[in-house]
Amino acid sequence: MNFFKKTINKLTQTQKNKMELEIYDQPDIIFELIKKYVNKDYSINIELPDNIKRIALIASGSSYHSAAIAADFLRNKVHINSQAYYSSEVVLADSFDTDEETLYIFISQSGETSDTNTSLNRIKKTTDKTLVITNVKNSTLWNNSKYRIHTNAGDEEAVSSTKTMSAQLFCLFLTAIKIMKNKELPSMKYMDELLNVPEYMKNALLNRDTVKRYAKTLINYDNAAILASGLFYPLAKEGALKIKETSYINTTAYPTGEFLHGHIAILNKKCALIVLVNSQNIQFTIDVLMKINNHFRTDTLIILSALPIQDVDKNGFIQIETKSEINFLFSSLIILQLLALESAAMLKRNIDNPIGLSKIVK
Repeated sequence: MNFFKKTINKLTQTQKNKMELEIYDQPDIIFELIKKYVNKDYSINIELPDNIKRIALIASGSSYHSAAIAADFLRNKVHINSQAYYSSEVVLADSFDTDEETLYIFISQSGETSDTNTSLNRIKKTTDKTLVITNVKNSTLWNNSKYRIHTNAGDEEAVSSTKTMSAQLFCLFLTAIKIMKNKELPSMKYMDELLNVPEYMKNALLNRDTVKRYAKTLINYDNAAILASGLFYPLAKEGALKIKETSYINTTAYPTGEFLHGHIAILNKKCALIVLVNSQNIQFTIDVLMKINNHFRTDTLIILSALPIQDVDKNGFIQIETKSEINFLFSSLIILQLLALESAAMLKRNIDNPIGLSKIVK
């Protein structure tokens, strides 16, 4: 019996909301994506056009956060000019330049997101270098794009995207590595990290008790801030979105260093703090936290990688033991999803159908 089925047997004896089940579905979904797209020789079974000089990623909501994470990775690791755009901004722009050397990637859970489809229709008038990443074959976006990747996540019933977001993010990393291989850049390090993602996701789920303890604190706040740097800033935005959607706690993401430039003033009011610390920005983040602690006292959860914790209250820490940005990214995504879930449950929110929200497809 696979990890998901074992866990579901336990979950269905207690809580039965769809978001919870879909969070626990993720390790097996990623494992199936590996089987689907990664061949035995580590080649990647994804079709892409030739002569890609730039990449534009276009999406909304959680899909946009996946796009922004991928754009950062493509710029810094694959060395290709990449930018994420909100679908609605592409639609509203007076002009949106297109050319034959740019790959345009459209990301949508349903394949029916209105502004994303409108963006595709606008761009395909001048180029056919269009790639869709979606969870629904034969959707409008799927049928109108030349290149396609199916995220294979199954139906997602909760309004807050969890498993489809992680699946599309994983597919974006596979796409990035495919481009690396085409450019003859060393890619095996990142492939190894991707292959380990399901195991890291399973281990991240084991932090649920610690997440629950912090959630009990978080629900006493009307406001929260999530700090992160670089690749992890869009992830912080995704975590903030999840907490807002499910618990209605006003949560905002900030780049860690930028928080000191005026935004720190929000701590003059009651505000919880969540901080993502990856192995590349440990000292920088410690310096920022020391400056915060010089003037403010707030309940803080630190999610960190590859840093021994000694002589501190470990209730305020969740440690992911890895130096891999990719594995830390997917692990932290799980933890932020669990935090949103637990906070909403404690506040007795309608977790699967938050008030006033629905999946926007028309």
